[in-house]
Amino acid sequence: MIGKLNINDLEKLVEHIRNTADENEKNILYRQYLSELRKLAYRGNAEAQFNLALHYEDYGIMGDPNPYHNVYKNFYWYTKATNNNHASACNNLADMYERGAGCKQNIKKALELYKKAAELGDWCGKKNYSCLKKQLKKVGLLDWATGGATPPQFEEQLKLLYK
Repeated sequence: MIGKLNINDLEKLVEHIRNTADENEKNILYRQYLSELRKLAYRGNAEAQFNLALHYEDYGIMGDPNPYHNVYKNFYWYTKATNNNHASACNNLADMYERGAGCKQNIKKALELYKKAAELGDWCGKKNYSCLKKQLKKVGLLDWATGGATPPQFEEQLKLLYK
């Protein structure tokens, strides 16, 4: 058994798991890793919440297709980490809102979260915030996305956003 670990210990354990040749040992260690990660996440550790969200992505930490993929749990843990000001979680949650993955598509919320990620120093968040703003401006929806009135041709403009 691993015992009580912190997030840095868990990151070292992931590296050990990646370098372990024996599949049986990898499986045992990974289950232990997840158990400890969940404990930290439920105690409010933002980094653990983010890593647990990553656990539910379509590809796992080992780079393989993830049998644990669950878009709703993914969304849940990114939301928890975002509420704890985790910059990368803000960016990833914004992407989910932008695509409507695990939630109803919400471009305004996506822009708001990309901005938060950028303000917290996430490089991808800065880039995504800038790109979405440019796209919204190009189709005439930037004012709407930043609190303005819904334009008369809203649905048509929204369809143009990703063409």
